[in-house]
Amino acid sequence: MTDQLVSAAVLPRMFEIALHGHLDIQALFDGAGIDADAVGRPDHYVTMEQVDRLLSHAYQQVEDPLFGLRVGITHGYTVLDLTGRLMASAATLEQAFVMLLRYKDLFAPHIVFDLQHDGPNCILVMRPDPNLYFTTLRLHGDLIMASALSILGSLLGRRLPLERAFFPFPPPRDYPLDEYQAVFQCQLEFDTDFCGLEFDEVWLTMPLPGAYPEYRLRLEQKAAQALRSLSRATSLSSRVLARLTAQLGQEPLNAENVAAGLNLSVRTMQRRLREENTSFVELRDQVRMEYACRQLGEGHCDKAALAAYLGFSDIANFYHAFKRWKGCSPETYRERLGAGGLADL
Repeated sequence: MTDQLVSAAVLPRMFEIALHGHLDIQALFDGAGIDADAVGRPDHYVTMEQVDRLLSHAYQQVEDPLFGLRVGITHGYTVLDLTGRLMASAATLEQAFVMLLRYKDLFAPHIVFDLQHDGPNCILVMRPDPNLYFTTLRLHGDLIMASALSILGSLLGRRLPLERAFFPFPPPRDYPLDEYQAVFQCQLEFDTDFCGLEFDEVWLTMPLPGAYPEYRLRLEQKAAQALRSLSRATSLSSRVLARLTAQLGQEPLNAENVAAGLNLSVRTMQRRLREENTSFVELRDQVRMEYACRQLGEGHCDKAALAAYLGFSDIANFYHAFKRWKGCSPETYRERLGAGGLADL
């Protein structure tokens, strides 16, 4: 899951969490290795490992034990971006749940959603991946629960009455349950194995005030396209590229290190890359070449230091590889850049 990608369009939500907690936003994003240029861009992706680092550090710095509840109740369907707008334009709450289950990977690939029926009631079940540290924290469980209730209310245009709320942690010992009761206004169940909201299933057939069939169809086309783009981005070759980029200058760029970081054997990684019509060597060359070209486009560039950073044993091997990549030496490449010969590069 840590190598699973998620659209950078979700990052403004992380930004909002940091703002609510009066935290150092730049330090949090820098610590997670997230480039500011990616924030809010649906065509950029970050790993769940980066999201885990960001949110884990953020929650650990928050002093308010009710932070998750306080932030969650401010959320409406727009916090889910494209998926939220798609849900809001559905005809009924049941149709909105269909959209949620179909497109949830666009904003929350780490949560498994399910709608279970229990007699006259139904339960929206939410199971965050326990292998991510931030999902094991009470603050995040509170945030999920309060956000889900608030988002459902924003879809309906009124508060959704609950029968029960399920929390996968013990009752708090350091403060009363009054705040939970004020938010959920129902029977509270603790120490369950999931986050969940139980309500009368009659609400599933309630028409939504934002129902707009033609608009929903257009949004669904965009959501399906975004899901396809995400699927391509989460291919093994993309994950290998991301791992190589992260290890550049930090660890040797060999197949053993990269495969281990992806929890794969070298043989399995190589086989799956062949199925995607590429190879580890080709992807490593791509990462090295792109970084070298960017550095050569800057001002002064120490070629020996660049060769070492890219993992070459000596500068001669770097020159040989660069000529294979670009058909010229690094010096000639720089001269062409200076002369504006970009079309030839």
